[in-house]
Amino acid sequence: MNKKGSIFSYLIGIVVGFVVCFFLCNINPSIEAGWLRGIWHGSNFVPNFALSYYDGRLLKAPLHDTKYNVAWWILCVCSVIFWFNMLYSVITGFRK
Repeated sequence: MNKKGSIFSYLIGIVVGFVVCFFLCNINPSIEAGWLRGIWHGSNFVPNFALSYYDGRLLKAPLHDTKYNVAWWILCVCSVIFWFNMLYSVITGFRK
């Protein structure tokens, strides 16, 4: 794959990640969240964080248990590493 094709695929991945998060990862504060929601909310932390500035969405469920907290933190860290790696790849792709 050439340089422009790989940059384009990264940008499509970023846009798709934000669209999926916008429609499917809105945290409901009235439902107690378990470990499965912790995985989902943590893995979508970066898009949720960016979208929280525009529509005031929550980053973490207020009603949760310890399993949610553990899953959220693990996937949150993995998500941040993944998104920074993707953005780094796009930036270095433009520089080459």
